Amino acid sequence: MDSVEPDLKLGGFSLWVFGRQFPNATDYWDGNWLNVRARIEAPGAVVQAQGCFVFAPDLASFTRELETLHTVLVGEARLRSLEPNLEITIQCGTGGHVTARFMITPDHMTQSHEFEFYLDQTYLGPFLDGCRSVLSRWPVRPQASA
Repeated sequence: MDSVEPDLKLGGFSLWVFGRQFPNATDYWDGNWLNVRARIEAPGAVVQAQGCFVFAPDLASFTRELETLHTVLVGEARLRSLEPNLEITIQCGTGGHVTARFMITPDHMTQSHEFEFYLDQTYLGPFLDGCRSVLSRWPVRPQASA
């Protein structure tokens, strides 16, 4: 177990952000990759992946979708990434039920792990706050204008 609390936590999912892959890069493509460790724990399984596979603009888009989902409690928010190590889909259904699906792999060439957690809508607010906190510490570096 880690002694440091994760930056994001939802169900059995935890994510720690250690910083940018290239801290001195100011451009959009090199400057926005975040070095992370993602872990999912469920009965009988623990899967972890570590590396630079979360792109800050993807996290920002996911956060905007989560904001809408948290407000209307209907629909879906999805973290899509260029890298295959982590994918998150959160869906809100009737009666305040939330389904959180995670795909995680430390090696996409040889492994694939999927997890699903059924949660209450009250978990969305703290998770959304965590996403906002990560983006406030590592904001999206803008694309250069032509």
